[in-house]
Amino acid sequence: MSQTPQKEKKNRFQVSREVQEEFVNGIAETMISLAQTAGEWQRGWSGDVPLGMPFCPVTGREYSGANMVRLLLTSIVKGYADDRWMTFKQLQSVQADNPDLEMKIRKGERGVKILRPEDVYYTISEDGSWNFLSREDLKRISEMMDQGLDVPAVQRKTLFYPFTVFNAAQIEGFPDKERLASPMSEIERNEFVERFIASSGVPVEHYSGGPCFKQEQDVVMLPHPERFTGTDEYYAAKLHEFFHATGHESRERRQKKESQTLKGYAFEEMRAEMFSMLAGARLNLPMPESNSAAYIAHWNQTFSGGDAKAVFQAASEAAKILTVLHQYEAGEEPKAKWFPKREDWPELIEMQKQRDAATGVSYRQDEASGVQTFTPVHRPAPPSLAESVAAFKETTDLAVKARAILQNPDFLDMALKQDPQQVRELAELCSQLSFTLSHEADAAQEQVPAGAVESSLPLTEQKNAAKRRMRI
Repeated sequence: MSQTPQKEKKNRFQVSREVQEEFVNGIAETMISLAQTAGEWQRGWSGDVPLGMPFCPVTGREYSGANMVRLLLTSIVKGYADDRWMTFKQLQSVQADNPDLEMKIRKGERGVKILRPEDVYYTISEDGSWNFLSREDLKRISEMMDQGLDVPAVQRKTLFYPFTVFNAAQIEGFPDKERLASPMSEIERNEFVERFIASSGVPVEHYSGGPCFKQEQDVVMLPHPERFTGTDEYYAAKLHEFFHATGHESRERRQKKESQTLKGYAFEEMRAEMFSMLAGARLNLPMPESNSAAYIAHWNQTFSGGDAKAVFQAASEAAKILTVLHQYEAGEEPKAKWFPKREDWPELIEMQKQRDAATGVSYRQDEASGVQTFTPVHRPAPPSLAESVAAFKETTDLAVKARAILQNPDFLDMALKQDPQQVRELAELCSQLSFTLSHEADAAQEQVPAGAVESSLPLTEQKNAAKRRMRI
């Protein structure tokens, strides 16, 4: 009598890995979807209220890390103006507290899967088997250590489990959210970005080359503003390069000089793309034309290598800098240790104004529209072949060397004669990865991804704050 073979039960590590990969693929697919419609949806970011940080209206907690990235990207794609997200059970609790309201998820609506982290502790036996530890086990081992007794080495891993949340816009009869803020005008938005970046201590200088962050000098380099197609594009590029600057060893320490590889460049560029999309959504800035679907698809297929943990960490790091921007926008002093104290901001802002003045960058307000624009000034022509060759010889930075070749047609012709195939591949890669080769960066994947939600408020205060925001 034949027996149907039983399907092998997956262990908790396999389940965690699979849900994390599914989560990461969801982020990549959303970014590709956005990139494919670039130019069509960028103005769709503007609405009656700014795109808020996703939070749970039942607990009042904001989602953080990669979960925040997933929910914000979904809001952009789906056009959700509401920033409230909750599970089905949480919706039922709201309904129970408000029996006079009739709330239900619209037919055909699908939720978004996000992840809940959980740390597991275990020891490894001599035969290689794993022994998982309970809280009581950990307490007992800690007491034995305090007594000076020999104890087995305790290992820790972070596992992820999925749960599904729905946006308030998907729920019929859900109370409207109180309008707490109005969108900034274009002038206010531009001035805010200027103040924020200057207050961060990241220096910005203008020159005749392309946008980049120079790690050794710790300075963001931007073309003169009038070289951009518009003011929006200028500030979008400025925020993009600012993100790269946050990876400097004096800040988030994402960049390691000994890890200057194409994969490292690609991961740093993907983090910057995530940040640019999300910051742009909040500030009504366009997605740069370099954000092509081909670029994102190529990155995801070629450089991720199926490493879901690395991509998850990249999303968490992008969210971390977006949180810094959000805190500054809210009038708070950002909690990041590297961000200067409030009392230093006026001096840093003045120092940046002096840098701008030294490179001929000045601002004016258009009399007809009232929009802030830049005063055009004459700039020198792009570097000659001799200047590009000199720049190539005087640096050991491979990114600078590659940029010198690719930005000068005569120099590129010279390089093609040496090795046509490799230079063509390099040119294609640089085109797909935007300004990848202008960054000396690599991911510092040492921290465990942030949790799904974070808040230091007691639960009662969280619920009261949530009700005020929901007007329930």
